[in-house]
Amino acid sequence: MAVVAKGGKYFYAWSKILPDGSFCLPEQALQEYNIKPDSKVILMTGRNTNKGFSVVCKDLIANSPLASIFANVPEVQNFEIPEGQTITFRERIFCWTYLNKDRYITLPFHTWNQFGVEVGNRLLCLRATHLAFNNLSEGPYIEQAKQLRGILVYE
Repeated sequence: MAVVAKGGKYFYAWSKILPDGSFCLPEQALQEYNIKPDSKVILMTGRNTNKGFSVVCKDLIANSPLASIFANVPEVQNFEIPEGQTITFRERIFCWTYLNKDRYITLPFHTWNQFGVEVGNRLLCLRATHLAFNNLSEGPYIEQAKQLRGILVYE
């Protein structure tokens, strides 16, 4: 169950990067962003995100401020590069990966490292914008979430 924190920040769950490189995306976040299991998803870093990634709702890119950025990395949006391979554009990192029917994505260890995280890290999944939700291992929301009860944990 998601928790609404002081200031209105919406926390979905904690999820841990498992030893095989897999990571569970919360069902509630996927439903809210209309992302279906057994499909491909796009991951990217934010402008100010050093430790984590955003899961982007591909269907909303075309009519968003991200459209001009994605126009420069069409091979990500069109899934033309190998799964888990990253592309950097304007200090942001992009890749795509498959979301299995159980809501897990799996990335190579070097890709996780490019997102500033590694196996064993626990990331906080939270609502970001109408285009994406974040999965972060550091920052002010992490300390805030640690003080709250009732946030789901996927390990």
